[in-house]
Amino acid sequence: MRGRIGNKLKIFFLIAAISYTSTDSFGQFYVGGKLCVGSTTPTNPSLPPTQNTDCSEPTAFFDTEKNATAWLWDFGDLTTTADISTVRNPKYNYARPGKYTVTLTHTVSGVLQAPLTKEITISSPPTQPLFFNKKKGDTTVCDGKTLKLDPYKSQLGIAPKGAKFLWFPKGQTTQTIDVDSAGCYSVEVFDSLGACSRTAQINVKFCLQQSGGGGSEKWYFGKGATLDFRTQGSPVLPKDTLADSGDLFGKPQQTDPIFIPADATKSNPIDSPEGTAMVYDPFGALLFYTDGVKVYGKDDKPLAAFPPLTNSDLGGTNTATQSSVIIPKSACNECQHHAYYVFTINKTTGLLSYSIIDTRRNNGEGAVVEKDIPVNFQTSQRLTAIRTQDETGYFIYSHDAGTNTFRILKIDSTGTKEIVQNIGLVHSDTTSQKGYMRLSGTGAKMAIAVSIGGKNYIEVYDVDGATGRLGSSPITIDLGIAAPPYVYGVEFSEDEQKLYITLRGNPKKGETSYLYQLNLNLKDPVQIASKKIEIDKSKTQAYGALQMGPISGVGKKFIYMAVDGSRILPYISEPDFVGNASFVGYQPINSGFGADVLGNSGFGFPNVIQAKPKQEGEGLSATYTGTCQGLPTVFETEGVCSPMKGEVTWDFGDGTAGTGKSTSHTYEKSGRYIVKLTVVVYSETVISKNVNIPILGNTLKEKCKEFNVTDTLYIKPSPVLNLPDSAFVCVIEGATLLLDPKIQRAYNPIYLWNPTKETTPTITISALGNYSVKATNKFANNTTCAATDKIQIKEGCEPRLFTPEIFTANKDNLNERFEIPNAHITDFELRIFNRWGEIIFESNDPDRLWDGTYHGKVMAPMMYAFVVSYKSKYFPYREKITRRGGIMLIN
Repeated sequence: MRGRIGNKLKIFFLIAAISYTSTDSFGQFYVGGKLCVGSTTPTNPSLPPTQNTDCSEPTAFFDTEKNATAWLWDFGDLTTTADISTVRNPKYNYARPGKYTVTLTHTVSGVLQAPLTKEITISSPPTQPLFFNKKKGDTTVCDGKTLKLDPYKSQLGIAPKGAKFLWFPKGQTTQTIDVDSAGCYSVEVFDSLGACSRTAQINVKFCLQQSGGGGSEKWYFGKGATLDFRTQGSPVLPKDTLADSGDLFGKPQQTDPIFIPADATKSNPIDSPEGTAMVYDPFGALLFYTDGVKVYGKDDKPLAAFPPLTNSDLGGTNTATQSSVIIPKSACNECQHHAYYVFTINKTTGLLSYSIIDTRRNNGEGAVVEKDIPVNFQTSQRLTAIRTQDETGYFIYSHDAGTNTFRILKIDSTGTKEIVQNIGLVHSDTTSQKGYMRLSGTGAKMAIAVSIGGKNYIEVYDVDGATGRLGSSPITIDLGIAAPPYVYGVEFSEDEQKLYITLRGNPKKGETSYLYQLNLNLKDPVQIASKKIEIDKSKTQAYGALQMGPISGVGKKFIYMAVDGSRILPYISEPDFVGNASFVGYQPINSGFGADVLGNSGFGFPNVIQAKPKQEGEGLSATYTGTCQGLPTVFETEGVCSPMKGEVTWDFGDGTAGTGKSTSHTYEKSGRYIVKLTVVVYSETVISKNVNIPILGNTLKEKCKEFNVTDTLYIKPSPVLNLPDSAFVCVIEGATLLLDPKIQRAYNPIYLWNPTKETTPTITISALGNYSVKATNKFANNTTCAATDKIQIKEGCEPRLFTPEIFTANKDNLNERFEIPNAHITDFELRIFNRWGEIIFESNDPDRLWDGTYHGKVMAPMMYAFVVSYKSKYFPYREKITRRGGIMLIN
């Protein structure tokens, strides 16, 4: 997500999180921060920032004499000898409450000045407010009910004497408030003097309460110009019914939309030839905007000033390239976005200053509580920023005027950390400071426009996403175009491989403005410059900034170009493409397709900050894993309205049911099933809370809500295989066997046999061993359902025995015996009978056969009956086989 903010300022914070309980400048030095006993105990570095909840702040001091060069501060703390400092902007933690006389002795223009003094009062913080005995709490309440918040409920509702209260978001000043909508609520409790405070916050969820919408991003700039956006396309993606896993009961997925310009519906009071700044809340609603001179609320009226301020004018200018930027104030035990820093360029001195907006003041409409406080005395004309990777703060980049010095400031709830890097071109003249400095959408690259000595340059840096540091070897591109015109606007394509730039010419002086595309894929700066592609040029229009928009949202976005004095803005609709105007979808002003802004553009665009989108509460959803017939399908849900208790029931759609947040079910048939999830949520009764009895399983539970949702689940057919457990092959005789799994419920089946690795539906085997086959049904989305079967192949030969019909006993050595060929038999028995049924020969050995004699004499030629029996050698469990027949004896 693009979370960028402006260009052309330089930050060196007075302190990490400046409170605004003190608003005076005293003589030539400023006193700020909480006038409160501070903690000297460091936070635990092993804990995440959200758990380091000692929110004490030091008292901050700042010498406002611009020409001072040396300082000696005495903070008036007689309990220590370490209460001195020799910097312009020291911070000091007072260990005890009381009155202290602060003395500053400084040197101005080489002359030691008379001491300046100021008496301040340091107070002790009030008793720590808590919600459910925590500095940062959470709770869930049944929708339709009202929750009373009291930060001293754990102390029987007794607040510190003289304590003053200020609540977020609506600015109530009572000890307790009643809330009936979900959101973050925080309270700041001040001591009786109003200079020392402590805070606590609580996130309140009302069980499945629908949160209100916020709005859509707009850009205010120029003279009343408004650029609106709308989405085009975003069709619902068809549900993948064949998926192996997925979500149930959720909203249908949609394709990423295309953000296109919409005709503006109203103007605004902005009148700024250069930059502006805007900030949006986590729900997308506009909070404030400024031109550097005044700051406006969402009702387009200037914000009020909070006493002792008498007006809310910021003291800034609207003629700097980017005159202002708004950054959320870091929070400690407070709801995010309860206060904002507004950075401006002081109209008189040209130095960076800041003001503070407290959204709680003026009945929650916001008010300026401090203004025009100098940050430092280094001038700068460029500033840009992006959210940190963990989205808890910002990396802010600035460039010192007249140098090659970059300053990178990380700002988050843990404080500030600055890195200084001296790299790249030295910006040695005033024209070098006119152009933009821009981070790419992901923050992986930075581009800066520089004009020096009559030449135009672009510097492109790699950015370390973890530390924010710039790479030490930038690509420096000499555009080969003499200045003027001066290189001004820069913007990356979405894929960060193309860079669009403008050269700002002055039509009154006959100068031409240009819009170019640079292909960063070429790597070599000479090649990039020589192969730059002209998109547009004009001798009658002055081109200004470039900016992709909207800043928030995920989808396809266009790059817009500011054109001084124009009501219509040109834009690039295909910025990732390489090529001229037609290839990149450029819509020039004269085409009739530009963006109507219902006002006049200046040279700049707004620095837009949008909080990370947030949705209070939670929806009822579930997941499934496994959609194959005959195999388990696992259903899981987190329930709803956590941490409230709940009972979960599943109807699987086939006449069976389950319970619990996680359950499993096996469908025996393929097809579509209507799955229903029922969740009954309970809240604790007053009695159950007091006696600490578990809710479920007793009569003290109180039903809050019952939720019923349904969705369709498709169970895919799984193949069925029918191999026998075992089979026999007479390998010793070279026999083979066809293995056929006789598949059922096949759908584009794929086979794999092991160990042969064959992929045919059947195989022929000729060796003993274990064989298996895996059959896989493959569906259109490449998901599968598989089944495996196996078979053991054993040695097994069927018994064989042959009885002839005739033999001779005539001594010619041919066919002289009653031969009985056989194989694979045991338990052989042979008996031969004469015509009267008498046994004339018998044998238990298949090799001892009848030669036609009885008692040594050859029998008469005729038919003789026989009975032969045997068993199978390989299948001894089979019954004995008996054959009866007759054999003809011929002499």
